[in-house]
Amino acid sequence: MLTRTFAHIDGITSGIEKLLSERGITQWHDLLSQLHLFSEIPKTKLEKIKNGLTSSIEAFAKNDFHFFKQLLKPKEHWRLCNMGKICYVDIETTGLSKWSNEITMIGVYDGTLPHIYVSGKNLQEAHEKIREFDIVVTFNGKQFDLPFIEHHFSHSYDVVHLDLRYMLKELGLTGGLKSIEYQLGICRDADLQGVDGFEAVRLWSQYKRGNQAALKKLLRYNEQDIVNLKTLLGYYLDKKLGNYVGKN
Repeated sequence: MLTRTFAHIDGITSGIEKLLSERGITQWHDLLSQLHLFSEIPKTKLEKIKNGLTSSIEAFAKNDFHFFKQLLKPKEHWRLCNMGKICYVDIETTGLSKWSNEITMIGVYDGTLPHIYVSGKNLQEAHEKIREFDIVVTFNGKQFDLPFIEHHFSHSYDVVHLDLRYMLKELGLTGGLKSIEYQLGICRDADLQGVDGFEAVRLWSQYKRGNQAALKKLLRYNEQDIVNLKTLLGYYLDKKLGNYVGKN
């Protein structure tokens, strides 16, 4: 994914990218070995491109995540998914305002195990957990989850943030998380299919009045949120790489 982009290399314009595409050059090493053939590009620019390619190849060999994080535009950050540590994050709250409402639950999925942190129990531990990762994946997290979390912990996370709401919109998928899951044939447990953010608030309220079953249901709901984010990111990456074959 990463070695197939030239967007971060100083000196490569959209016109040059088009030229590379026409000549079938898609990898850094290919371009580096053929730079001398591009007589139509000024020598000063060729030297700049050569330096950028060499630096990129060296940084990639060292798995230097931060090198590419700084150079790539945010819309290209998805290309870092094979390099950085990824977690999938979703929160439940008592309402929509980070100023007047509270986080009730933070789910963090590392791709293997879901970790769910609950207000009044272990919510503070979510802060350290998120800091273990280079990339945070959310759905509508730019508007909701991350601002809420950063406000709650009084901390700004130095991570690459991939918000699937906007990424999937590029592919023509619009609507909320549950709607997009439905469009792609991703099924939830039968008793959770009608649960949404408003129902999550109600479940928390029931739990606070002593209903442990409501908490268990809310935990399962949050877990399916974060686990399904991984499936959606996989769909996006497959589409971007041109090899998505569908989901039965």
